[in-house]
Parts: sequence; C-alpha cells; structure tokens
Amino acid sequence: MTFEIPPSLGVNGDTKRAEDILTRIWGKRGVFTCTIGNTLTSTIPGISEAGDTPELTLFTGPADAEFLVMGKVTCMKGIPINPGNIPTPATLTKAALNLSGMPFLMINGGSKVIPNIPCIEVGGKAGEKITTGHAMSAEQVKKSFEYGKILGEQLASTYDFVVLSESCAGGTTTALAVLLAMGTVRENLVSSSSPKNPKQFKWDTVMSSLDAAGIGIGDLADDPLRAV
Repeated sequence: MTFEIPPSLGVNGDTKRAEDILTRIWGKRGVFTCTIGNTLTSTIPGISEAGDTPELTLFTGPADAEFLVMGKVTCMKGIPINPGNIPTPATLTKAALNLSGMPFLMINGGSKVIPNIPCIEVGGKAGEKITTGHAMSAEQVKKSFEYGKILGEQLASTYDFVVLSESCAGGTTTALAVLLAMGTVRENLVSSSSPKNPKQFKWDTVMSSLDAAGIGIGDLADDPLRAV
C-alpha cells in the first residue's frame, strides 16, 4: 500500500523518499536525540557562523540543548544567532517537537560549556583545533564510540526508530577532515552554517590539518576511529 502524506505535512525535496520513510515509521514509537559537542576549530575566524562571534560558537550546542528542553537559554544571553542575526535552527526543531509530541533526549558528546539541563554522558571531551593535527586522543575516541554503542543498544530496545540530530559548531569542517582521511570523499562536499559556504577556506584548513597529522586522502579507509 502506498503511503499518502497527510495534508498537515509538507515535503520539501524528494517526495518519494519521504513517503518511503514515513511508511516505515508512521504510527510507531520513536525518540528524538540531539548530541551536542565542541571543536575548537569553530573558533578559527571565518570557519563557522554558528554563533555571533567565533568565541560564542562554543555556546551554540549547549544553548540549543537548553532551548529544546526548557524553551529558554541560561548558559548565555539569548538564543544563538549567526553574524547576520539569523536565529538558531533549534527554533524550528523546538516547534516540530512540540507539534509531534515525540520524546527527546539530549546527549553530551563533548561540550566545553555544560548546559544546565540533564544530559546523557558518553564520555566525550571537546576537541582541539584540527590544525594541530591531534584534535582528540585515540583513547578518548574509542571510549566515546563504545559508550555510543551501549546507548544505541538501549534506545533500540525501547524505541522503533531514532531521530538523530547534532549541534556542534565547526562540525562540517571536522567532518570533511574525517571523510577525506577515510577517502569517502575527495573534494569538499560538506555544507555550512553560513549561506555563503567558505568552501575554499575549509578545504585549505582541512588539508593543512591532514598534513600536520601526517595523513593523506584515503590513508585511513580501514581505520575510521583513527580518522576521528
């Protein structure tokens, strides 16, 4: 049977794919998760606009989490905005959660600023700038990975599906570095918090970071945790 999208729902993009997803989850029990974290890469001027200033990008994740849970922010003044005064997309997420009635969980994947709400801890710490060539230790990555597996198993035993989201300023730049190290991509295909994606600046930053780490494109295809 073909799933018919209710009039109350709108689809922006691939309608067929949306129908396929909704067919599999409609009427089932789901949970929304938002994992917050920090990479000091976001404080490099020009890399991220997920905050009014490079320094304020460190507050974006925890502020988003507070807003989703409480409807207000206490770890900083006001909700996160970008340099163009555009508010955080968490405002849309909050509205969607309110309309859906879906339960939600906040996960601290490694935030430098601790939000004033209950969070599930997965043993993470904020990452250093990737330009150092050593953003995180292997031990830290492995610990967070194993904790994440445990959490995933617990959620899978309780819910039929899980909606994954994240709030981590500088995340697309670090993601590009990981994807290149694994050879998953060989060009800059990541998006940005800015409508004017600084693609060349991101590329140059990532390539210098890989050089600092002594890693070439595709060198870690069989070692994803080391790439992280």
